[in-house]
Amino acid sequence: MTWSRCPFPGRNLGARLPAIFRSQTHLLTPMSSLNNPVACPICKFGKTDWLMPRCLIVTISLLLFFSWSCAAETSDPGPVRVGDRWSYDIKDGLTGNLRNAITVVVAETNDKEITTRVTYQGKDRPQTAVYDPDWGRIDDGLWKLRPSGIGIKNPLQIGKEWKSDANGMNLRSGVAYHVSGAAKVVAQERVATSTGTFDTFRIDMTVRLINSRDQTKSQNWTFVVWYAPAINRWVKRTSEWRQEGRVRDSYIEELTGYARKP
Repeated sequence: MTWSRCPFPGRNLGARLPAIFRSQTHLLTPMSSLNNPVACPICKFGKTDWLMPRCLIVTISLLLFFSWSCAAETSDPGPVRVGDRWSYDIKDGLTGNLRNAITVVVAETNDKEITTRVTYQGKDRPQTAVYDPDWGRIDDGLWKLRPSGIGIKNPLQIGKEWKSDANGMNLRSGVAYHVSGAAKVVAQERVATSTGTFDTFRIDMTVRLINSRDQTKSQNWTFVVWYAPAINRWVKRTSEWRQEGRVRDSYIEELTGYARKP
């Protein structure tokens, strides 16, 4: 996985750093030299010689912490590019049992589409899925939509809302549907996964499909999406399908891996 460098939050990088950061020779200073009281530039405790070793430990710990935090997550990785890949476990929404594992790899991208190859565990032949640049579905081998389905409308902020309206076709049954969607950013949340912990926007989505042959028949989908800007995709998504007032299916996608091609 490739991460971008991240400065300390709120730090003026042009300012001259305290001497304690500019050199590590102070770490070799004999303890006897600490008999001359020196004010600590980090904790501002004043001329308290016995606090100096403790302050050095705190300073080094903070440096290591911020370095780790910046390496663990980058807020703006740039646009999706060929070779980006995300792996997910798909679990049953009721039992929590593992149903499948998938890997999504970007095969091609332009200003209108993202073309991916989706590999399912235990299957040799991947499937092609095409999205718009906002991850709105265009054609995934099962559904085809024109214009694309509801996606993730960046930039995100709490309270932002958007809608979609499309004509869809189930490619297996040949049945046409009118597809309408609505989405709203409801919160910012930190989500822990087996890959790491990510800052995410929680987005609540609903999608309604009305059968063009019989408008009394409809499907209602509810999604909760935890979208992480640092990886250009969601780290977790729950899906629930209802028809005739009954839950027909529910499942959870959880990120298990993410990488960018160098």
